[in-house]
Amino acid sequence: MSSTLTVRALCGAALLAIVAGSAAQAAEPPASINGMWMLDPKEFGDGAPRTPLPLLPAVAAEQAARRKATPVAATTLGDHALKCLPSGMPGMMTNEFALEFLETPGRVTVLSENNTIPRSIYLTETEHTKGLEPSWNGHSIGHYEGEGAKKMLVVDTANFNDRLGPITGRGVHSPTTHLTERYYLESPDVMVGEMTFDDPKYLSKPYTTTHHYLRIKGKAELWEYVCETNAPGWSERFENDPAAKLSQK
Repeated sequence: MSSTLTVRALCGAALLAIVAGSAAQAAEPPASINGMWMLDPKEFGDGAPRTPLPLLPAVAAEQAARRKATPVAATTLGDHALKCLPSGMPGMMTNEFALEFLETPGRVTVLSENNTIPRSIYLTETEHTKGLEPSWNGHSIGHYEGEGAKKMLVVDTANFNDRLGPITGRGVHSPTTHLTERYYLESPDVMVGEMTFDDPKYLSKPYTTTHHYLRIKGKAELWEYVCETNAPGWSERFENDPAAKLSQK
C-alpha cells in the first residue's frame, strides 16, 4: 500500500472513530426526572411566599370563621396529622421530606418519606378508571410531551377523598378537585413542578402554583418515617396544644 493510500485509510478510520464517538454520545439518555428530589427549602415553611387561593366568597368566610374560632396554640398540626393519617395530595409533593421518582415502562411511581402510600402515574391510560374508591393520592394518568431537555411529564389527577379537608394551604383536595401537573427540568439538577387546581365547589377560578425541586446527588435512600400516636415523645410535641390534648382523650 502506498503512503497516500495509508494516509487516506488512517483518515478514514479516524473519521469513523469520530462518527462512532458522536453516535455514542447521542445515544446517551438525556437527563430525566428519575431520581431523588427535595423541595427547595425556600418554598416550604411558614415564611415561604404563597399566593392566596381564589376561594369562593362563602368558602373564604367559612375558613376565616374557623381560623378565628381556633386557638393559636391549637394550630400546630392539622387534625389528620394528629391522627397519623397520610398526607396525600398535594401535601406529599409540597413539604420538606424527600421524594423519589421512578420511571418504568408504562408508569411513573412517586415515593415520599412522609406519605406511606406510593403514588402511581399511569402512562398508558387515557381515561381515569371508573368505579374506584376515592383516595388520598387520587387517580393519576399522564403522558410525556417534548423531547430531550424539553421533555415534560403532564399528569391529570382526580378522584380524591374528602378526609383531608378541602383547603390544604397549598391547593385543594376534595372529591370535586381536578389537578393538572407539569414536571420538567429547568437544569439537570433542578426540576420544576407546576400544579393547577380546578374545583368549582371551592375556587372562583383555577389556581396555579409552581414549585422547584433540587436533585439529591450521590448515594441516598428514603428514610423510614413512621408516625406513631402515643409513642415516646408524642405528647411532648403538643404540650401546649389544647386540640392535641383533646384528641388524645
